[in-house]
Formats: sequence, structure tokens, C-alpha cells
Amino acid sequence: MHSTQQEKSLVFTDLDGTLLDHNNYSFDAAREMLLWIKEHEIPLIIVTSKTKSEVIKLQKRLNITAPFIIENGAGIFLPGKGSLEMVPLGKLYSETREYFLAYAKEIDMRGFGDMSVEEIAAHTGLSLESAADARERTFSEPFILENERDLEKLKNMAEKDGFSIVRGGRFFHLITKGQDKARAIKWLIEHHDKSSESRLHTVALGDSDNDITMLESVDTPILIPHPDGSFIDCDILNLIKAPAPGPAGWNDALKEYFHVQ
Repeated sequence: MHSTQQEKSLVFTDLDGTLLDHNNYSFDAAREMLLWIKEHEIPLIIVTSKTKSEVIKLQKRLNITAPFIIENGAGIFLPGKGSLEMVPLGKLYSETREYFLAYAKEIDMRGFGDMSVEEIAAHTGLSLESAADARERTFSEPFILENERDLEKLKNMAEKDGFSIVRGGRFFHLITKGQDKARAIKWLIEHHDKSSESRLHTVALGDSDNDITMLESVDTPILIPHPDGSFIDCDILNLIKAPAPGPAGWNDALKEYFHVQ
């Protein structure tokens, strides 16, 4: 790939199981391409279910400054002079929480806002510091539903108020209806296009079902396998399958894409 094309690339990446190792959250195996991307001034845009606090700390560890997308596409943060500019695509947490508490009067469920940091750490396996960051919500509310027979009733209530219920790995999430990673990515691509004289080439890397719309939104989608080597079942145009799970596969796939020797 020619350097002129490199300058016009945008790389979007999921975190857990993609840039971060599924078991220990390390990105060591991706250091080679992380450094190369930084040297070539290619924006590396994190797209995650994590919170603003979690991403800011990770960006410091990665030594990157770039826009990022949090809470599964609920909001975008753009780096500015000394502060971050927020582009909300979902309802803010105060409103989400207000509706959540109303639903909780009829349905037995507990959200992060009801839990202590210690309780969140126990449920997630996170350290207390990381659990505190995960509890600091900007938009959506993760929660435990005591009886899944209540799920349909809850979905109907949420739908009427402009919310959706999605199931994550450990929790359900109350999110704004219509919110997803793809919508946020499209907004960012258009934002970058306005400041670029020529068209950008977009790349995205992800490993799970909630990454499908993200992968469908870019020119070059790269699918990372699960730790056992299996891939999620999806049919996406021009899909590239990475040769290994986690950060090692992330590194090798981008190395091949950018023709790095």
C-alpha cells in the first residue's frame, strides 16, 4: 500500500477479544502494529461497550490520541484543545436511569446504579478501580434481571419510551432505541471526510456479534477468531479473517493489510 493511501486510512477497533486478549486484557502481541500506526499518524478509533473513564485510561496505556466510541455506539468523544467534545447519539444516563427506576418498581432488577463498586467487581471479575470506572456511566445502564420471564414485559415497556434491551455477556443493558456501533462509525467517517480532500479508506476489526454492523460499515472488515479459533457466523462483503485470536491476530491482519515487512 502506498504512503498516500496510508495517510487516508481510518482504523476502527473493538477491544475485548480483539485488540485486548480475551483472558488477561493484554495488548502486548499487537505492539508492533500499534507503533507502526502511531508512526504513520493513522487514527486508531476504539469502538467499545466500555465507558468513557475506561477508554481514557486505556488510551493513555496505548499512548494514542484519537476519537473514540463508547457504550456500544451511544456516544462519540472527539479530542480537542485540552478537553473532549462529546457527541451524544443516545439518551444521557440521568434520563436512562430515571426510566430504569420506573421499570424496577414493576420488575425485579438491579442496575449498576444500585450496586456498590465491590458488587460490580464481584459480578465482573474486574479490579475495584476498573469496576469504579465501569460504574461511571454516560448513557446506558447494565443490569441483572432476577427473572427472565419478565424480559418480554420489560422490552415492551422500554420500547414505548424509546429504549431497547440488549443482552451482553454478563448483563442486560438498557440502551437508546436505534443505537449501535455502525451509526457512530458512519458519523465519524463523515466527520473525517469533511476535513479530508480525498476519500478515506476505512478498516475495522472485531470478533463478536455486536461488531457485525461495524464490520459492515467499512471498506475492509477484519474478523478476529475466538480463543478456540472459531469465527462468528456472518456473511460480510470483502471480509478478511485474521490468522489468530486476539491481539496477535489483530497485529498480523493489519501487518498484511498495510504491507508492512
